[in-house]
Amino acid sequence: MEQLKMTNLDFNGRVAIVTGAGQGMGREHAKMLASRGARVVVNDVNAANAAEAVAEITNAGGTAVVDSHNVVTEAPEIVQTALDSFGQLDIVVNNAGINAFGRFWEMEADTWWRIFDVAVKGVVGVSRAAMPHLIASGTGRLINISSNGVMGVPTDSAYNAAKAAIWGLGITLAAEAREVGVQVTTLMPVALTPMTEDAFPNPVIKDAMRTTVPASSVSAFVTWLAHQDTAVFGETFEIAGVAAGRVAIAGMPRMKVEAPTPESWADSGEVLMKDGELRAFRNASESFRDQMVYLAPELDEVLPANAADVSR
Repeated sequence: MEQLKMTNLDFNGRVAIVTGAGQGMGREHAKMLASRGARVVVNDVNAANAAEAVAEITNAGGTAVVDSHNVVTEAPEIVQTALDSFGQLDIVVNNAGINAFGRFWEMEADTWWRIFDVAVKGVVGVSRAAMPHLIASGTGRLINISSNGVMGVPTDSAYNAAKAAIWGLGITLAAEAREVGVQVTTLMPVALTPMTEDAFPNPVIKDAMRTTVPASSVSAFVTWLAHQDTAVFGETFEIAGVAAGRVAIAGMPRMKVEAPTPESWADSGEVLMKDGELRAFRNASESFRDQMVYLAPELDEVLPANAADVSR
């Protein structure tokens, strides 16, 4: 794949929405995009924070407007702000999120669902409202913020469940949107933000993150992905500081039992739990096909690569 090589990326007035951009990583995304010539809708339910971010951008010579609509209940209005202010929409960075900690069965249900909804309903609502305009743009970019918390962090079930949903949605949208010229990418960032300040009480960890993984480093990666000439998309990336890598679901070696009985599995538990070489699965079809061919090797000759594709 031909890689983009430029000294300065210029968005030439393309329009971006960044949700949750009043502080933390979202504000850094908005500032970085504006610094490279994008016109930015700074969305945050905290209007004062959004106004501060816009002031930073405009004082530095950039162009931005405040939007304080709720991503869960007012997603179409966020998109409308972009259209009313700038007449187009080319980029969406779904960054908004909140968090709280507690054991799954002890956390108040309303709190749990609020954390989940801000992330998941926010991404779904804004993305659905934005898609017709991203398609019309011809250089549409949709960047969703997930988290490596999908791998499991105790006392953080609502956030991690939400970020897992965003990951699954992003993988699916990447395949669908590719057909209409919109590039969708999912990120699992690591950075020191107001949210992670609360998450890590250990001062050693905070100091290490402050010097090694500032939020602006993630914004550099986001801005590159959002650019109209960037051809890298459709994957999930971990990004921290100046390091990034692709993320995929992987499976340990498969094993069989002689018969589909509970007793057979009881006899084979130790074998099932043995470590071995990992195999990456980048989509459901790769996993499904691998399972089927393992059970019936003759299927290797007849199953297509997109065996799990249910589209008609």
